[in-house]
Amino acid sequence: MVKSNSRAGDNAARPAVPHGANSNTVYEALRQRIATSYYPPGSRLTEVDLAAEFGLSRTPVRQALHRLSADGLVEVKNGVGCRITEIDDRQLVDMYKLRLRLVEMMGEISPQPLKPAEMQGVEEIRARIRHILEGNDEPDITEYAGLCDQFYALVNNVIGNPFLRHFIDVMYHQTDRYWYGWMQTEDVRREMQFLLHEVEETLRALSVHDFEAVGHIRRNHISMMLARMENYRRSLAKF
Repeated sequence: MVKSNSRAGDNAARPAVPHGANSNTVYEALRQRIATSYYPPGSRLTEVDLAAEFGLSRTPVRQALHRLSADGLVEVKNGVGCRITEIDDRQLVDMYKLRLRLVEMMGEISPQPLKPAEMQGVEEIRARIRHILEGNDEPDITEYAGLCDQFYALVNNVIGNPFLRHFIDVMYHQTDRYWYGWMQTEDVRREMQFLLHEVEETLRALSVHDFEAVGHIRRNHISMMLARMENYRRSLAKF
């Protein structure tokens, strides 16, 4: 999921989607828009408008919306359309706490080694981050967010249990939109350095098939990120 570089409320360009796309493509596109707050919490969508945009009948759009509903990202009401869900500060903290517990289990429940191509993908992410940090320019938040998504998607292939993978993915996408808003206020270079540390630690654990360590590394970095997010969460709680 590649994130936009614009905040909600800015004149952001809508992520392009091929005309005549299928249900899965629509699902991925809408999830991306929710993550980047192109569709901010509380906004409404209709099957008719989405079907016209994507060049589809309403059936695949409806399927995509019901998948998003199962993920907790939208509320679907027959005859009314759907609404992007809202999460208050307490719910957000609870979701992050749940993520902390779930990722610890990555290496405990049917873990599996990454394929050589997946390991290579993680190594390429490390190389790209190093290259960016060696430069003098401020890292681009869009690229940084994309690298985060690629890294997490690859490492999540360690998870051999499909139910655990599903719950971890759902929690990731639920909190993603608030993470993106926080990142707009942060030092992207510093956050990219934190990402490099996580990637390097994870590669060391993966190289010796220490999958429990992989889960604990993920857990520790989420926990530290949550501590850095505290002021941003407090600012949200005021509204």
